[in-house]
Amino acid sequence: MPRGGGLMAAGARLQLLLALWTLAGPARPVAADASDGGWQRRGPGAAAAVAEEERCAVERRADLSYSEFVQHYAFSRPVILQRLTDNSRFRALCSREKLLASFGDSVVRLSTANTYSYRKVDLPFQEYVEHLLHPQDPTSLGNDTLYFFGDNNFSEWASLFQHYSPPPFSLLGTTAAYSFGVAATAGNSTGAGSGVPFHWHGPGFSEVVYGRKRWFLYPPEKTPEFHPNKTTLAWLQDVYPALAPSERPLECTVQAGEVLYFPDRWWHATLNLDTSVFISTFLS
Repeated sequence: MPRGGGLMAAGARLQLLLALWTLAGPARPVAADASDGGWQRRGPGAAAAVAEEERCAVERRADLSYSEFVQHYAFSRPVILQRLTDNSRFRALCSREKLLASFGDSVVRLSTANTYSYRKVDLPFQEYVEHLLHPQDPTSLGNDTLYFFGDNNFSEWASLFQHYSPPPFSLLGTTAAYSFGVAATAGNSTGAGSGVPFHWHGPGFSEVVYGRKRWFLYPPEKTPEFHPNKTTLAWLQDVYPALAPSERPLECTVQAGEVLYFPDRWWHATLNLDTSVFISTFLS
């Protein structure tokens, strides 16, 4: 698979993407309120190091028709969709308590996102959530940034995914493959962070269920400058400030309940501003 080939396994089966990224510092969790599903368990000094962008450069559209979607966005530019589906039931089932009760014993596979590493780690979902989503010592995992994606059999998760209503838009000649994820927050100023570095693949949608996810996007003809073995947070800290305005990507923070659409072969990278639960619909 080429570097631009993206991180999605082929086929139309449901895929579970559980993003793990190294963070720094001991965990001092506090209780979270119900509005964030129990995922934001921050303690003193654990606030995210990265803020939202100053101004969102991606258009937000509510009540978008299919004809408008095809004419203005499907093949040309990203768009953030609002109020297209009601996923309140799915959101309730994705709370920390509900997911642990239903799938805590399920073994998940974490794989490195780094281009030059093929490390795999298998562990129960409960262990991932309880021990690897909070800030931790980055030396414990070396330089690998690990996450879990669709190279496993996720038939046991079908009871969850059947409650998800994907965006009501499709493209001729494509089939949908779903990818579900739980990812840690962006951490602190040490440079360890949570997100997917720049890559591209076919078109798709990405919905945030809980938390916030900051996106960076370039059109196919404009290859971004990045190191494939460094995190998105490292890119944001080291490369982004030196970019001329004309060289900067489109960027925006996708909020809970919003869906970002990206066209075919658009470069994109992500950074989680909170512990995030999200689900993507890839059109392949």
